[in-house]
Amino acid sequence: MKKFAAALIAAAMVVPTLAAAPAMAQPMRHDDHRSSKTVATKKVTYKTFRKGERFDRNRARNYQQVDYRRYRNVKAPPRGYHYVRSGNDLLLVGITSGIISAVTTGMFR
Repeated sequence: MKKFAAALIAAAMVVPTLAAAPAMAQPMRHDDHRSSKTVATKKVTYKTFRKGERFDRNRARNYQQVDYRRYRNVKAPPRGYHYVRSGNDLLLVGITSGIISAVTTGMFR
């Protein structure tokens, strides 16, 4: 009787794994979302800005507004202007027009 019970327990443990094996061996269907995975990459081009150009923050590298009080030798911006970081450059940009009036290269390292 003990041998019979042991055989039943062993069979109960082996049968589920055998039933799942054919399901794992089936090829994936086209309507399965995991099989049609595509990765789209967008190439971002960065721009070096010059005085007199219009500033576009989407094309600036490491864009952020800069507080002039945190850096030495940076004077307060005139009314209607603010400082902006683009890469390692400090730009003085008009708030409403977006025109660059001054460029300080190599400010951030």
